[in-house]
Amino acid sequence: NLIRQNPLYSLAALRPGVYVIGMKDQFNIHDLKSNPLVDKVQYVADEMGFILFDRTKSKKVDAFGPYFIEQYILMELLSKQEYAQNMIDYFCTKRAQLQQALEGYDEQQGQGFLCWRFLINETAKA
Repeated sequence: NLIRQNPLYSLAALRPGVYVIGMKDQFNIHDLKSNPLVDKVQYVADEMGFILFDRTKSKKVDAFGPYFIEQYILMELLSKQEYAQNMIDYFCTKRAQLQQALEGYDEQQGQGFLCWRFLINETAKA
């Protein structure tokens, strides 16, 4: 009974299709330096979609990085978060609008899912 309904985790993305799931703080920015996978980790997200580390610098919805669909599919499967499902829906139905909004997004509010609420607001205006 020690397993939570919505567990806290971090997700280290190594390459397209290859992710390592760890405990909440296992891939934090401070401990990542001593992790044996440090050279392979491209970005790290937590269970809420916060991007904790990003080496990709990708701002493309169709390319591996914090805005790519794979991470959100995993989040949906792992924790059944509503925002992950919303992001998947937008990716499937409004991909071009999301990419256009992302191109003008400066990431000051954050990377990854954090920005989707701002992007979705922008796509709603269009």
